[in-house]
Amino acid sequence: MIKIFDGEFSVESVLNRQIQSYGEFEQSVKQIIADVVKNKDKAVLSYTKKFDGVNLNSLEVSAEEIEQAKQSVSADFLAILKESAENIKFFHEKQIKRGFEVTKDDGVVLGQKYTPIEKAGIYVPGGTASYPSTVLMNAIPAKIAGVGE
Repeated sequence: MIKIFDGEFSVESVLNRQIQSYGEFEQSVKQIIADVVKNKDKAVLSYTKKFDGVNLNSLEVSAEEIEQAKQSVSADFLAILKESAENIKFFHEKQIKRGFEVTKDDGVVLGQKYTPIEKAGIYVPGGTASYPSTVLMNAIPAKIAGVGE
């Protein structure tokens, strides 16, 4: 459960907070996570079938599926997505952090290095709350930051 602060709290109370119970589903969620850690994509495919009723062969979207999706929407919608993607890219490129290295007179080397993580997972809700903007606002900044996958 996320603790909500009303503005009246101390730093100590935040730093010393204890994990609370996550309710009746906690054990089930822990088992699912352990299964995914152990069995990876095989477990994800199994849970997709179990919870969503969808039997997938792969978690990757094929080129054919992408093309079918493009054909199923209007040219105006695609243009809006492209413009949105460019706006997001323009903004987030301004946030790129560059490292630095300096050597002091006594030979001591100081610096800061930014290293992107290798992979990032993005949760995109489906169904009636399906927002392409969620994909754009998560995937584009990650790519700009240098996330590989």
